[in-house]
Amino acid sequence: MNLFDLRNPFVALIVLGSLIILIYSSWGISAVLERSRQLDQFEQYRAYWRSQNLQNYSYVVEDGCMFGSTTSANVSSGKHNFITFENQSFGGNATIEDLFNEAEKAIKEAHQLDLRFNNQYGFPEAMRVDWSKDIIDDECSYEVTEFKQNEL
Repeated sequence: MNLFDLRNPFVALIVLGSLIILIYSSWGISAVLERSRQLDQFEQYRAYWRSQNLQNYSYVVEDGCMFGSTTSANVSSGKHNFITFENQSFGGNATIEDLFNEAEKAIKEAHQLDLRFNNQYGFPEAMRVDWSKDIIDDECSYEVTEFKQNEL
């Protein structure tokens, strides 16, 4: 009896099972590597944002998680002054740092994430998150618009 005779159903089953395990293992490894790459890129953008130490700027955050909301903020000498509030998801304090924290959480926990950073300043400019593949209506989106550095 030849141990590796593929005409033997038991040997064929072992070979087929091994191939399936190999395929799923490589898929899992690639998913872990992709998250690691996203987290590394994220950390580079966060470090770049912080290195600029911007103290005077303004922006608008539009977010939607079940309900849409808009926050306008003016930052002067590093202190936030929130101008308008509509259905606040962040409780009226949507800072750029809050968006970085939400992006980091999404990279680590979300089922699917589309994340775009601002080319000039490095903050999360647009983010679409599907937190769970099994839950309907758990998707969220965030977008920073009208970002500008203010002169004193």
